[in-house]
Amino acid sequence: MTHTTTAPAVDQITATDRQLLALLADGLTQQQIAHRLGRGGSAVNMRMLRIREHLGAATTAHAVAIAYRTGLLDTRDGDR
Repeated sequence: MTHTTTAPAVDQITATDRQLLALLADGLTQQQIAHRLGRGGSAVNMRMLRIREHLGAATTAHAVAIAYRTGLLDTRDGDR
């Protein structure tokens, strides 16, 4: 079985996407994020699917890990 990996398209991740990833990293659920951002749960879910696609992530946790590894998120980030 061959596994191909594509480079994450970090240049396509917006400031709002980074905020969403940071909130996920802080442990918020997608519903909590939707409430915090004033958006519907389905809108956050669709945005997360797009982020995962851009980053080549299999799961949401994988997307957060990629965001840290690529510098989209910084471990020194404080309150968001």
